[in-house]
Amino acid sequence: MILHRSAIYRAGTFAAIAAVVIAGSAKAQSPEFAARWVDSIFARYATSTSPGCGVGIVRNGRLELAKGYGMADLGRHVAITPQTSFYLASLAKQFTAMSIVLLAQDGTLSLDDDVRKWVPEVPNFGSTITLRHLLTHTSGLRDYMTLLALTGWQSDGPLTQHDFLALVARQRDLNFQPGEELMYSNTGYALLGLVVERASGRSLRDFAAERIFAPLHMTHTEFIADHGSLINNLALGYETAPSGFRVSGSRSDVVGDGGAYSTIEDLARWDGNFETGRVGGKQGVAELIQPGQLSDGDTLDYAFGLSLSTFAGARTISHSGAYGGYRTTFMRFPDNHLSVITLCNVANASPTLAEQVASIFIFPSVTHSATDAAAPLDMVADSGRFGLVQLLTDPPTFDLGAILDATGTDDQALIAGRYFSPELNMAVTIRSRGGVLVMERPRGDDVRFSRSGPDVYTSPDDITLRMRRTESGRVSGFSLTVGRVRDLSFARQDE
Repeated sequence: MILHRSAIYRAGTFAAIAAVVIAGSAKAQSPEFAARWVDSIFARYATSTSPGCGVGIVRNGRLELAKGYGMADLGRHVAITPQTSFYLASLAKQFTAMSIVLLAQDGTLSLDDDVRKWVPEVPNFGSTITLRHLLTHTSGLRDYMTLLALTGWQSDGPLTQHDFLALVARQRDLNFQPGEELMYSNTGYALLGLVVERASGRSLRDFAAERIFAPLHMTHTEFIADHGSLINNLALGYETAPSGFRVSGSRSDVVGDGGAYSTIEDLARWDGNFETGRVGGKQGVAELIQPGQLSDGDTLDYAFGLSLSTFAGARTISHSGAYGGYRTTFMRFPDNHLSVITLCNVANASPTLAEQVASIFIFPSVTHSATDAAAPLDMVADSGRFGLVQLLTDPPTFDLGAILDATGTDDQALIAGRYFSPELNMAVTIRSRGGVLVMERPRGDDVRFSRSGPDVYTSPDDITLRMRRTESGRVSGFSLTVGRVRDLSFARQDE
């Protein structure tokens, strides 16, 4: 399931903003008043000793406010400005989606093409997965970042396009049949990046540069498929560390689901395209924001690379992104002629910064109470391209008696053994230690599971392990389910 931001955190933040902004609502439309409130929202980042954020406010088609707070590069003492380039993470999906829309307008492909027409490396799962399924996260394809996290791969580790395709090609099952559900999957958009390349004969970087970024004069926006490339005015991504901050960015060469860099000023130009249709025309823009549908006709709150929701009763079109030390949000309020862009280079940046800024302008025009607020879906709030949260290594508390069967035999001793997943191309060892199951991987920390039901075990970070048995009761394997991956099979290799 796609994760929503914490309702408790959201309501508390929303109420606090409501109290102060409504009190000054008569002044809230003043640019000077708004600028002071924006300064207060980002005050914690306004220092030369911390990474921070860039913010842009587009109102009535004009970039009314563009500011930077904190440092783009702590080592070189470079401050963040509206011209600073940030890694966009999942904000890039809307550019990939527009590239597909443009190719469909050209007649080069159809949104209802089978993905295997363009990427035959995708296995035949017995059901057609269309490009439209990929665009709306209804393909059923497992999220490749979550799969990699299960192997112990670190979120800021290297990843090649070859590695990505090999992982996809090994998959034997889907999370669900295409069109039956919406489940956010970076795999789909990474495949769409390949579709653009193979259908157009050009890299996604070159295609988007010519057909999207150049016409909109987005001269500082680009897809990067080589993580070693030099990027002008780059904000390094940072995570907190015992000594202060550590650099954490992308070393992935996979593009489409992410892989783009941009600035506050350039994203303001992209925002203008939703009104002008300079790229894609009015029809192309309308297609980009048309809600997706499930096979049963139910309408989704996701379009093509964009989430559709409301905030304080106002309609929103938005997307957020998270990777390494980067946290980004692009949020449009089409009926209010307002857009807010926040680009941050610190991992612990608040996920509601854009909403806080928008509140300065939205509250005076609505009568909804603070508790009526509904933040848009955060497509990457659960680590997005990361997959899993850091696996915990401390054993949980447990009741040893609860894990003994009726005869008093420790059933976990019968589960212990060596298992293999062809889909991950990885062998693991399960051991019984002190009342918990421990899964040892070739790389990454051990994962500890405690029993939650008959043949069902869970880890502290919500990985579910289900044992599989033969008719005689012998353990033949198990499956793992976590986040955007369901029922990943491991077969027993020993007796």
